[in-house]
Amino acid sequence: MEAFPEEPLSLSATGGFGYFPADINQTLSEGRYTIVRKLGWGPRSSTWLVTEEDDDWILYRAVQIFTAASSKEVESRLLPILERDIRYADPSTVPNFEANFRETSVHGEHLCLVMIPYGLPFSDVLQDAKSRRAGLPVHVVQFTTSEIVEVLAGPGLHDEKLMHAGIKLENLVLAADTDGNCLQTHISEHPPAKTQIIDGLPVVRSQPLANYMVKWNDPMRWVVDCWMLVLAGFGHTQEPPYTPESSFDYSSAPETLLENPTCGLSTDIWMLGCLIFHLLTGSPLLTSTGTPSERLGGIRDVLQDWIPSSWLGDATVQALSNEDTATQSLEQRLKQNLTKDEASAAYRFLRKCLVIDPAGRTSSRDLIIRGDEWVREGAQCSCGFK
Repeated sequence: MEAFPEEPLSLSATGGFGYFPADINQTLSEGRYTIVRKLGWGPRSSTWLVTEEDDDWILYRAVQIFTAASSKEVESRLLPILERDIRYADPSTVPNFEANFRETSVHGEHLCLVMIPYGLPFSDVLQDAKSRRAGLPVHVVQFTTSEIVEVLAGPGLHDEKLMHAGIKLENLVLAADTDGNCLQTHISEHPPAKTQIIDGLPVVRSQPLANYMVKWNDPMRWVVDCWMLVLAGFGHTQEPPYTPESSFDYSSAPETLLENPTCGLSTDIWMLGCLIFHLLTGSPLLTSTGTPSERLGGIRDVLQDWIPSSWLGDATVQALSNEDTATQSLEQRLKQNLTKDEASAAYRFLRKCLVIDPAGRTSSRDLIIRGDEWVREGAQCSCGFK
């Protein structure tokens, strides 16, 4: 049997899957929306570009359709958060959730979220930069840092005690030009690929919107005036009491590696630090393989940091090996890719995020209020040219 090129459509909800088998021109929500393109898919959902007719206007929206296996959990845990809190966040920097409905397929019932569509993954920009250098220019990373910190500290997230839990490269995306005429032209110039039929199910390949693009070497003025970044990936957002999801990687945040793991707002700050290192150097700081003890030991050696005394009774900590003095430190790795001054500034910021003890990490609010140099320079740039 031919394999599915993207999400495994034939796997059932009882096995933890149950993706919605959608097709181009299919209608949703009793005919209100019509599918015109597949934008992408992930571990628990697929996302589709749809049209909605409003009088004489054609509106474009994105519909995220969750698997039958995850829909009930998302509806009970995540949907109230999106409706109560995330809708008050800045719609230019996070997905703007507008409505929800349900659809039924051969796998069962699916929760569907309607939002403003966004565009290409930011990882494309980093990949382009890596053809010429290790990572992105420092001014680009500072601007990106400022945008993310503003989202975390702004209305709807950390001020409401909400943990984003998805501060990763894969969840940082570019905006899309959502003007109806522009989108219509883009779609006519780049029509969807022909639907395949595999195992009796329609198979559509993803085509992210690419009608808004940037260049990794854009000067600061262009970055500030033109770049529109969106922090997506709210699928694992939590409110207190926070509980780590066992199958989810929080960028190896130390508290999530313990035998009795925890997570919280400071976990977002850790993930931010890991993301910024990746953008600066073009490579992840830490590995996601190995036992929890091996990973925690690697973190200790890279950061040259202490294990909190309150953790000493945890089995993961007790299984730690001796320090490996041959491991390159965070500062050494930065100096391999940046100038001396750039590495020094980046290191000072990252050591406010990458602290083994969650209590020692600087909050998103304090990163702004206390005028962190790295964030302040990014914020000043984003205000100074406008």
